[in-house]
Amino acid sequence: MSVQLVTAAWNGDIDQVTAALQAGVDPNTRDPANGLTVLMIAAGRGDIAMVETLLKAGADPLAVDSQAGASVLHKAVQGGNLRVVQRLVEAGAFVDAVAPTTGHTPVMDALWFKYPDIVDYLLNHGATLHLMTHYGFSFEEHIKYELNVNRYGKEKLQRAAESVQHREDRDAELIRQQRLMAAVVAGDLAGVRRELANGAEVDARYPMVNSFNDGHTPLLVACREGHVEIARALLEAGADVNAVEPVFGAVPLHKAVYNGRVDITELLVSCPGINLDYQGATNGYTPLHDALWHGYDDCARVLVQAGARLDLRGHDGKTPYDIAVETFGSDHDIVRAVRGTGD
Repeated sequence: MSVQLVTAAWNGDIDQVTAALQAGVDPNTRDPANGLTVLMIAAGRGDIAMVETLLKAGADPLAVDSQAGASVLHKAVQGGNLRVVQRLVEAGAFVDAVAPTTGHTPVMDALWFKYPDIVDYLLNHGATLHLMTHYGFSFEEHIKYELNVNRYGKEKLQRAAESVQHREDRDAELIRQQRLMAAVVAGDLAGVRRELANGAEVDARYPMVNSFNDGHTPLLVACREGHVEIARALLEAGADVNAVEPVFGAVPLHKAVYNGRVDITELLVSCPGINLDYQGATNGYTPLHDALWHGYDDCARVLVQAGARLDLRGHDGKTPYDIAVETFGSDHDIVRAVRGTGD
């Protein structure tokens, strides 16, 4: 039946696809000839009805193909159906997914295939402009190259270029408005207090511009940079002590311990509602994992005394005890302190 599902997907036969799924065929079945999942096939063909059917059946919108490593969203962009692209983004597809062969993101492919409406949509839904292709082009260079080598469709490329410029202008304005974040980055406590007094949004997120601060709140940055009094001022103003940044999936406590900020660690663990055990999306490490990994036993002690769990495992299967032994050796007192159920 899996062969029939793949064939039906290529033929656009929604009835056969539905029948195969109802018969129990895996919605993530791949075409053995090219490694494409049936959702990739439907997305590339621009078949919104089939995409909906497959998603409802459990097809993975984050799958990548086995030849080029491109995502389902890449395939949808190549197919040129804006509604399919929208549906996949709604389903959680990564708008900045990078193909490991070319380095292309979906918005780069949208430019390449001359779909300015998809370029505009992706730019308005978080796609960034400052990633590089694996052959060394910036997005701006990519646009110039495509305008130079294409005889047909230049007006579509120009429309895409205008969307890019609009996004650049919008990002610049958003950065200009980030006066509170600017004061945090500068370590300017008086400036932070002034901006808060003037009504600055304490948890405003930095725009996604491929910078070190992308998606961060001021508190996340203050904890990373070691500005303890600024962190205190932000917390007193109601900053979210468990704010998660979207790049590494870390919270302020991760930022503090990762950089050995013991004074900020002590400040954070005393906050009502603090989640001591948040596991980051990148590696599943808790703040305690991070503190031990980077050799900050003083931060680790603060976490243990505050009640951090000792049994959680990262994506590598390691508990804090495992990392403590690797970092400090089995005789260090911090190793004894984190010896728990994961031992």
